[in-house]
Amino acid sequence: MEASTIQHLLFVAAAVVFAFACRTSENRYIAKLGSISFLAALYLTGYYLTGGQHAGGTLFVLGWFLIPWMEIIFHVRRLRFPLKNEVISRFPPSREVFPDLQSLSQEVEDCGFVLVEDTGWKWSEIDHFMRLFYHEEKRTQASVALALQAGMSIPYVKLTSRGKNGIVYSTSNFPYPPTMKDAPKHLVNRYEEASSMEDLLADHEEFLRFQGLELEDLAPQDTECLHAYVQRDINMQVDHNLSEGLLVKEGAGEFRYSWRGCFYLYWQVLKDMIRV
Repeated sequence: MEASTIQHLLFVAAAVVFAFACRTSENRYIAKLGSISFLAALYLTGYYLTGGQHAGGTLFVLGWFLIPWMEIIFHVRRLRFPLKNEVISRFPPSREVFPDLQSLSQEVEDCGFVLVEDTGWKWSEIDHFMRLFYHEEKRTQASVALALQAGMSIPYVKLTSRGKNGIVYSTSNFPYPPTMKDAPKHLVNRYEEASSMEDLLADHEEFLRFQGLELEDLAPQDTECLHAYVQRDINMQVDHNLSEGLLVKEGAGEFRYSWRGCFYLYWQVLKDMIRV
């Protein structure tokens, strides 16, 4: 093997190792630096394989950005989801599936929330678990949730307050872009960098103040109906995306993504891939 080839392999390997090291960081900006380093590794691979052609490196990078589109049109678009989703009581997942459930639940309870119930629902290949809490004095619901899809698990925490004006206000540390548009009467504050439950709660309260809301503007929530509120929010979002044309009805009681919805999904993925 020629010395130049070994040198090229070392350059690519160094970029890949640096990328993986950065991606393990909890700091969002360092993690994004890892994504940039990975793209650099792809570019170098294409550049070297085509004999030093910048076009080769560019094609490798563009190919990487096309992978999500292929997944969307050949897999996601074929999925079918129920029009009216039912959120029901269920047992929590095992410790192996959701190892952080107890620690996250403890954090929520330490902030004054009281455990209400364990619920969940299933959308095609997506299995969703949600543990619901309520803080009576703050008139706020907390959810410790886990989304499971294709072997990938996404834990997150969500805080929800409901205004007397009929508008729902939520703050979440969900780490990925939304797969549907939010309903007009559901304002969502995304705070992915939350370092703790206290941090997330403080940001949610700041979000409410920014919206001009005081405690007396929030509606008390019936703890017997928390799961029904969640179900109503989901159905309201689905109805909104149907009216926006991102979703289309398919058969009896089901919907799927339209081509417009596929482009929306792809744009969300692209924004997340290039966002630093």
